[in-house]
Amino acid sequence: MGKKFDPDDAARLESPERAASMPPERTLRRLGVRRGMTFADVGAGTGFFTLAAADLVGPEGRVYALDVEERMLAKLRAKGPPPWVETALCGEGRLPLPDGTADFAFSCFVFHEAADPEGFLREMGRVAKRRAPVVVLEWAKRRQPEGPPFAERIHHHELERMVLCAGLAFRRLEFFNPSQYAVWAFRR
Repeated sequence: MGKKFDPDDAARLESPERAASMPPERTLRRLGVRRGMTFADVGAGTGFFTLAAADLVGPEGRVYALDVEERMLAKLRAKGPPPWVETALCGEGRLPLPDGTADFAFSCFVFHEAADPEGFLREMGRVAKRRAPVVVLEWAKRRQPEGPPFAERIHHHELERMVLCAGLAFRRLEFFNPSQYAVWAFRR
């Protein structure tokens, strides 16, 4: 799999182009995030989706912003998220949440960086409640200037296969646009 995103390039995660192509609140609403949920943002980075999730779940809910890079989490904390957002440093192979914590486990554009993709999916499934959505957004396997290099991208059929190998149930696939797709899965 690919290399990790460089925290020195964190400004790219907040670009107007990114916000226009995938508006965080509208995207999360489309995925089904709603008031009162416990939302796990795996690979939260600077909080592009974390803060939108906090607005959607409200004070009745909880958002866990998890990332392998402390510098990214520091940038998120500097934005002053509401008290129902908790940031936590995590290892790629182990998320610091108990089994069945999340009503919604989410990862956006970090799966292609995983050294152990099936282990990554198993962990997302472990922290999700039974039958709760486990949603991975990724870059389509196509050549384009935006996003990771072609060699690091994962074809959607390959991600579907990995979901099954990780012991999760595949729910559906949706292309948001020609460049980005989402795979829905759940823990049985």
